[in-house]
Amino acid sequence: MENLEQTEDLKLKPEYFDCNSSLNVFSHTKRVMIFVKELGKYLPYKRNVKLAYYSAFLHDMAKIPDELTDKHGEIAATKKLPLFEKLFLKNGIIENELDEIAFAVTNHSLPNEVEKNNPYYITTAILKDADGLDRVRLGDLNPDYFRFKETKSLIPFATDLYNDDSGRM
Repeated sequence: MENLEQTEDLKLKPEYFDCNSSLNVFSHTKRVMIFVKELGKYLPYKRNVKLAYYSAFLHDMAKIPDELTDKHGEIAATKKLPLFEKLFLKNGIIENELDEIAFAVTNHSLPNEVEKNNPYYITTAILKDADGLDRVRLGDLNPDYFRFKETKSLIPFATDLYNDDSGRM
């Protein structure tokens, strides 16, 4: 598997988020990144996992918790990706893959499903499944929405990670 460790220059920080009380969104984002890495252990799509990991880094940076909008992914792709492009490229992302990251970030929050024949489907599906795993925090996780059978096997891991993480808050 490609290296998905957070280097010092690519470390997630609360100040990257638009929300004033970004702690919950920040913690959620960290867990989604962990879920991408964990899911990547079971999927054969190693490059897509790396792209989904970088997408997870950005996916909720523009989310304002009190605003119920499915456009926060699009806003993050438009507003936040340009801030991190050089850093992503420095850490192994290829320039033409930035479009795939933007697509996954934009579509992670939209209710419609990306067609399986879309060239960016796998990366988007990995991000959506990892994001969905963190619904354990809300008590409304529905495994029927997962795109990969491997994701369902990670529900106990997601539950344990959330319970451990929330105990530190």
